[in-house]
Formats: sequence, structure tokens, C-alpha cells
Amino acid sequence: MTMQKCHLHLSVIPEALVASMLPAEEFGRYLAVGSHKQASGAAIYFEIDPDFSNEFFNMGIIPERCVAHDDGSPKRSLYLGIYRVLEHIPLEALGKLYLTTRDGQVLVLNQGELPTEFSAEYYLYDEICPVHPLIASNLGPTAFTQFVTTPGSPVCVPKIFFAQLDPAAIIGSDRTAEGSIAIHNLPERIKECFKELDAADKPTKTVDRTRQLTCRWSHVKNGYFIGDQNHLLYYPFPTKDTLERDHYIWWRSATL
Repeated sequence: MTMQKCHLHLSVIPEALVASMLPAEEFGRYLAVGSHKQASGAAIYFEIDPDFSNEFFNMGIIPERCVAHDDGSPKRSLYLGIYRVLEHIPLEALGKLYLTTRDGQVLVLNQGELPTEFSAEYYLYDEICPVHPLIASNLGPTAFTQFVTTPGSPVCVPKIFFAQLDPAAIIGSDRTAEGSIAIHNLPERIKECFKELDAADKPTKTVDRTRQLTCRWSHVKNGYFIGDQNHLLYYPFPTKDTLERDHYIWWRSATL
């Protein structure tokens, strides 16, 4: 009997390492809508090197438990960890990044070359994993990653995954239909934090401690970043024109 292949996926909302018999895009549709078409929300996850192993996780259960059901249907998810997952997965084990809308449309992002700089006076970052505040900063993505992962800092994390957001898109949303309960007072709060960055000897200000906007994909600017003190990976996000031309179905779903 031929052993069926199991795939490894790093989910970042929520944080988890999951083995699955489903290929990456099918796994995203499963996360978003479930096996019985019951909505369960958007998903963001990485494809992981299938040869990855770490003693922190009980990888030994995969051959026994990541197997097809008696009726032949694939094992959709086998959770290997839900706590301190990101810090135990090396950056070199990360493959493509998958963004899945609530109705199961999947956009695949490849790693790109990290630009030497992202020129801006201020930056807005949506930290996604393992912590998830919304942060205003005067640091570019590379310097911001180094700041957040500084050993010994009381607010450091070993690794960080975050999106760069477009402040103008959110500040402008208070004049559109998006300026409702979901956005609420964020436009004014963002402007306040940017002003405070000028006055304070501090490179970051917390805009919101718990709110995540990363699944409002119309707010993403430049793309997604994941890194530690020494390395940073960059996953460029397509321009609006590219999304409308080449990924129309996903973009339509993402902006509903």
C-alpha cells in the first residue's frame, strides 16, 4: 500500500502547526469554510518544508495519525502544536504564504527580494503572530523587526510575523462605508500616534492592543514580513491593478 503524502502548514491566525493530507490551497479552503461548508473565517498560513522536524513538536505521530479515514477521505488536520509554534520553526523552512478569504478563495504569495528600504515618514504595522497589536512606528520593516526581537527587552518576541498597512487607506475610511463599527475611531488614533512619535523618544506607539486588520486586505501596503533578530523574509503583496487583472475572483471576495 502506498503511503499518502502529508503536508505541513504553519497557521498564523490562530498560531498552530498542522499536518494535513490536503495540498496547500485545498487546506486553505478547508480552514475557511470547513468540511461541511460552514463558514469559519479567513485564514493565513505558510507551507512548511515537509522534511522539517523539531523535538518541540510530537512529529512522531504523523505517520500513524495523518492517514486517510476508513471511507478513503483524507485527514484534513492533525494539530502538532498551538503554543510557541512560530519561534520553533526556522525561517528557512518557510515556503509560500497563503491568504484565504472567508469563502475559501486562496491567494498565493511567493518570497520576494527585500528592498533596501521602504521610504516613508511613518509606518503602520499589523502584528499578526505571535502577538497582535496594531503599531505605529518611524522604523522601516527591517529596523522594526530588529527592535521587536531585541533579546532582553521586556516586550520582545523571538520571531514576528506582520503586515505593513497603508495609513492613508484607513484614515480615509472614516469618509466611506468602511468607517463603521469595524474601523471605529482608528483614523484619529493613528494620526495621534504619528504625532506622538515626533514628540517622544520612542520608535513605536501602540494604536490598538487587540484589533487585527490584516484580513482587510485592501489596507495592506507592500506586503508581509516574517523575521528574527538576524533575518527578515518578505512576501510582496500585489498591487490593486494586478489583483483586479490577475486575481479578480480572490480580490472580489477579499473586499466584500
